[in-house]
Amino acid sequence: MKKTMPSHRFSSLIFQLPLFVVLFCLILGTAGAFVGYRVFKSLFEEQYESITRQIAYTALSYIDADRLAGWAGGDAADESWNESNGKLNTLTSTAELAYIYVTVPDADFTKRTYIFDTVNPKVESTVIPFGHVSSLEKYDGEYIDRIKQVMLEGKPCIRFVYNGDEGHVTTSVPVIDSGGKVVGILGIVKPMSEIRSFKTRYLRTTLATAGIITLVLGGIYILVLLFVLIRPLVTITKETSQFASHQGILSGALQRIGGNNELSTLARSVETMAVDMRDYIDQLTKTTAEKERISAELDVAKQIQANMLPRIFPPCEDPPEIELFASMIPAKEVGGDFYDFYMVDDDHFALLVGDVSGKGVPAAMFMVIAKTLLKNLGRHGNSPAEVFRRVNNQLCEGNDAGLFVTCWMGVLSLSTGELVFANAGHPLPIAVRGGRVSFVKEKPDLVLAAIRDTEYTDYKVTLNPGDRLFVYSDGVTESTDKENRLFGEERLVGLFSNDMEGTPQEDLERVKNVLDVFAKDVPQFDDVTMLEMLVKERRK
Repeated sequence: MKKTMPSHRFSSLIFQLPLFVVLFCLILGTAGAFVGYRVFKSLFEEQYESITRQIAYTALSYIDADRLAGWAGGDAADESWNESNGKLNTLTSTAELAYIYVTVPDADFTKRTYIFDTVNPKVESTVIPFGHVSSLEKYDGEYIDRIKQVMLEGKPCIRFVYNGDEGHVTTSVPVIDSGGKVVGILGIVKPMSEIRSFKTRYLRTTLATAGIITLVLGGIYILVLLFVLIRPLVTITKETSQFASHQGILSGALQRIGGNNELSTLARSVETMAVDMRDYIDQLTKTTAEKERISAELDVAKQIQANMLPRIFPPCEDPPEIELFASMIPAKEVGGDFYDFYMVDDDHFALLVGDVSGKGVPAAMFMVIAKTLLKNLGRHGNSPAEVFRRVNNQLCEGNDAGLFVTCWMGVLSLSTGELVFANAGHPLPIAVRGGRVSFVKEKPDLVLAAIRDTEYTDYKVTLNPGDRLFVYSDGVTESTDKENRLFGEERLVGLFSNDMEGTPQEDLERVKNVLDVFAKDVPQFDDVTMLEMLVKERRK
């Protein structure tokens, strides 16, 4: 069934890109309006600060500062006070102020005495009488700090307060007597009635301008996007869908995309990719068929290799005195490891494990040759060292690939328990004798197929009933985990030191399970071969 791309209107670039342009213009316009409002507000406050400061200093000129301390100390209001109060009332009305007040705080700034307080008739408030003492303890620390700034440092203080669409500015200046001492505070409060109308006019103008600019520029930009970007992209998208659903065959619509920009380059690239893809599909079809043929042949080779390894394990009719099990797990389809066992004569049983260098088909072919030579020479009653000497010379002939074989071979006398063995560069076997676990530590000789006329040495060890011998390839100890740590010989010896008293098959299965847990999902690059022999009794 052909797959077609979904054609949802709102998920198309034809809808999304213009929408993003409109949203961007709206966000940009809103941000511009906000920044403009903040800048104008700052200028607006600077203007009010200048005006209220001038009015405050004008009001100071109406007051006799030298009399302020006396009035605060209890002197009665006199003609001078009345004259000043009248001027301040007039100034409050003409300058459109809300209040003018003059106070004298005490030394602890816990209360203040009102000397003058004028209220604009338009403001719904009560005049605080002359000499009234008001507590400052109800105000917060910031308010007290502003009073201290004026009284102690002689610096004016200006504060803007906004209440929704309205607000006011409070300017406080020090009252200084003829001796240069700050004796009180004069404060004026001027409403900022223009804020509401200013904000409304500003927002209307800004939003209208931003809307017009958005429509004009957005429309132009959308048209440019539609013809220059969106339509070519839609064409390329449809052609790639055609490309995917028709095995690299295009409809030819990309040829209508001209120019020397990135879109035309992309269109030419898609056309080139379609040609390359058709060639690749043809080549892949041929390669896949060839790989399937090779895989089938490798499966046959794997089966042939498996058939060459013994699969009927003692105890059996001959010999019944021992129990043995072995396994070989190749790292690839075919491997270079092998094992073998057979009766040499009525009293002698031979067993061996080998490992060919390299992997895959070359190692497997070399393994077949080595295993055949070892068995042919071993059946004639030769000692393991003599078998190795002769096989080594034969393998050295025509070994242009430079392959070599590590091998351990032993011949067990079923009547005496004497095991004669030789080691050609192979890992040391593990022996369990009398409940003690140890390596069969005899010095290994050189690997097979390395140097002609190499001499090999026979060693002897006695195995009593109940003793075990475990022979393995280096794929066991060199198994790695995800941190690239080796399984190692210590872990392997530890397994046999920990109640490995089952049948040889059970022991090998346990070792394999431990290796699988250790390596987890890490791919292994070496064959894993194991053989265990248990001596049950002596032949009589």
